[in-house]
Amino acid sequence: MESSRTRLTIVRHGQTSANIDGVWHGSTNTPLTDHGRLQAAAVAAHIEANHRPIAHVYASPLDRAHHTAQAIAGPLGLTPSLETDLEEYDLGEWEGLTFETLWKEKKLFENMKRDPDFNPHRGESPKQVGDRLSGALRRIADHHPGERVVVVTHGGALSIALGILLDNDYTRWDRMMKNCAISELVLEPNPELVSFNLTEHLPCEDPPSP
Repeated sequence: MESSRTRLTIVRHGQTSANIDGVWHGSTNTPLTDHGRLQAAAVAAHIEANHRPIAHVYASPLDRAHHTAQAIAGPLGLTPSLETDLEEYDLGEWEGLTFETLWKEKKLFENMKRDPDFNPHRGESPKQVGDRLSGALRRIADHHPGERVVVVTHGGALSIALGILLDNDYTRWDRMMKNCAISELVLEPNPELVSFNLTEHLPCEDPPSP
């Protein structure tokens, strides 16, 4: 029954300087910009008004996700729980490179699609990222049967996890959530994306973001 299904309200963190500059900050601990903090306040107000009751808030411990989660949890009287498995895709030695360099020179995305264990850069492979984040979403859902929880995470890792959960193939998923967008996911009896990349609550259009 619908009332017994755990609903995950998934939020991508607010804007950072890396989003503006078009560089990859996976494990790099980048703070929110001023605009990112405005986005976090806007998504917090929207969730408080439209998604209650919220049983709990979970977040990646990286500042950009943690601080977005704090903005959401505060008005609800909650404190975010930090889960390392919700962190962004760690590209190791390739952290801080531009998306253009990763695409054209390093052939990152081409090699990710070709080989789930691709990992020549002392970071993570697509399989490692997908397994840890999809596993974290399942654990969170299992801990809150029939409840609604908020999960604040990262765009790249989330795209891989959604491909695994919804299509059993991370290479088939090519959509990216915008900063502080909302998606809703249920996992039982079968994974279903109820909504994706809702942005109507945001104060203004995001600057271009890879």
